[in-house]
Amino acid sequence: MNVVITGSTRGIGLGMAQEFLKRSHNVMISSRNLNAVNKTVVDLRARYPSQSIAGSPVDVSDYDQVQRLWDESIKALKTVDMWVNNAGTDTINAMFSELPPEDIATTVNTNLLGLMNCNRVAIPGMDKQGGGWIFNMEGFGSDGRVLAKKGPYGATKYAVRYFTKSMVRECENTPVNVGYLSPGIVVTDLLVPPPGERGEQWEQTKQVLNILADTVDTVTPFLVEGMLAADKNGTAVRWLTTGKIAGRFLMSRFRKRDVFGPLGF
Repeated sequence: MNVVITGSTRGIGLGMAQEFLKRSHNVMISSRNLNAVNKTVVDLRARYPSQSIAGSPVDVSDYDQVQRLWDESIKALKTVDMWVNNAGTDTINAMFSELPPEDIATTVNTNLLGLMNCNRVAIPGMDKQGGGWIFNMEGFGSDGRVLAKKGPYGATKYAVRYFTKSMVRECENTPVNVGYLSPGIVVTDLLVPPPGERGEQWEQTKQVLNILADTVDTVTPFLVEGMLAADKNGTAVRWLTTGKIAGRFLMSRFRKRDVFGPLGF
């Protein structure tokens, strides 16, 4: 299988790329940073010499760049069997009224417009080649939960679920399948604010995250296995279910977890 993953030079995206490669699939690496893309491709080729690994920089908020990513993927891999919309960003940790307007725009343009651009390119491309899978990455807010200082990010992810539902319906009776991907709460630099921005509530937040959060290495094998096993349009691959959340809080009375320390956070 040939897989394109946006935002795949670090964090969950890189973790998924490695898991696909471990299972003998081919991968197209992408992110906005050309140097990061090139370095990641070199590193992965050294570790997985028998797989096809290519890379191309892309700012998903730019439609023409997304089209170029598709074209480069076809050139390198011949087909795109799966496209994973993982690229995402968040605003700084501040009240909405204090956010720089450009920060708001970047979050909305990456998380929502960028994901729409990718679907707009991949759906007709896959239809033309005879089929394929698209997975759209959810996040905090997708299920309607709300937190202060998460307005733009949560709003985009709430919209992503609606948009994905719409794409699932539009792709009915076509060779293209669309699915939902939800990693739960994963310890990456997107989740953990820099030391200077953590504030007084960070320790309290950290206690909750030690109950609910997981590492990239824990979550990404589950996500990749779920995507590879998907057999119908509208499949949802979700790690942190309601039942798992309840179980985590129950077990926290007897077992303490520390998902930050080993990762240097």
